[in-house]
Amino acid sequence: MMALAAGSPAAAHSPQQAPPTATPPAAQTPATAGAPAPAVPASRKFTSEAGMMFSVILPAKAADFEAVMARVKEALNKSTDAKRKQQALSWRVFKGVEAGPGGNIVYIWFFDPAVKDEDYSITAILAEGFPNEAQDLWAKYTACFVSGQTMLSLQQVLNMSPALVPK
Repeated sequence: MMALAAGSPAAAHSPQQAPPTATPPAAQTPATAGAPAPAVPASRKFTSEAGMMFSVILPAKAADFEAVMARVKEALNKSTDAKRKQQALSWRVFKGVEAGPGGNIVYIWFFDPAVKDEDYSITAILAEGFPNEAQDLWAKYTACFVSGQTMLSLQQVLNMSPALVPK
């Protein structure tokens, strides 16, 4: 699991990715400063029934990251767009209890079900909900990252629950 969180391209459906859209780069530590910049995905859309995103966050920036994510939740909940409301219903944010790679914090966003082919871009959500604050919130958000995000579209292959019928 930590290989996925660290963005191992061999383990992930898509390669490690920078925070969405072309804006200021994520914060770098000396260990990652010489590494090539990760590719920015064309979109933040899931193509399957479920999805996950892994983010590796600087410990000193965890409160900032969580504060921006609270604003994302607020933007989704106040949206009049039915698709945004649907996204909010299945978007859960988890924080690793154990330290992640390099002592950093791993956050996992879990989407089940994912709203297929709808944009989950943080910049778009913040711009819709808080047009006057979006740029400042984006800057605060990107400063939290050790490295980019890993995004995975997921397909269920087995359900271990005896009470549920496998999909």
